[in-house]
Amino acid sequence: DAGYTLTAIDNHGPSGTSGAVGLLANGTDPATCWAGGCPTNNTSHFYLGVNDGGVTIKKNDSGAFNLRSLDYGFVAPVGGQPNFSYGQLMLTGNLANGTKVDTTFDFTGTDASGNPLFDTATLPTAFGNAALMSLTIRACLFDGIGGCTVAQDWSDPTIYQAQFAIDNITLATVPEPGSLALLGLGMGALVLRRRKPAASSNLA
Repeated sequence: DAGYTLTAIDNHGPSGTSGAVGLLANGTDPATCWAGGCPTNNTSHFYLGVNDGGVTIKKNDSGAFNLRSLDYGFVAPVGGQPNFSYGQLMLTGNLANGTKVDTTFDFTGTDASGNPLFDTATLPTAFGNAALMSLTIRACLFDGIGGCTVAQDWSDPTIYQAQFAIDNITLATVPEPGSLALLGLGMGALVLRRRKPAASSNLA
């Protein structure tokens, strides 16, 4: 959409044995998550990363982009969960020079019925200003001893639980260096033109 492609990825490896890893949910349809567990404070369509799946976002022309904002929430196996944070949304951006930039956001708690809630991410300046070639989003579960675990295979007991919802993703194209140079030249010429003294109208 709008020059970008979102690709669902299976964190359980090339075998793809975990089944569906992503789907679009309708926030106004109570049957979307019939057992509960989906965020309840969103009445639009949003993306669900399920079965420990993740997503990668890239620009269709392979250009650089910035992540400006996104909303996110935890997706529990069922509703009726105690009100505390169960894990983190994990963002990894790949840069043109081959390095990476990472950030995480703790999931917010639950509503009165024990269903998760959406929150809006406040991006660190270093991440929000980074020129990304691709962005990977996935989730982890707090392990109770200070860590956060991402399921890697079927033997991991957290399978079906490191799930997340995302919505309102705002992306912005990073101008090419050549475009920036042309813009600078144009602005420079404008400044010079304004500083040029007006011709005198007095006759010698």
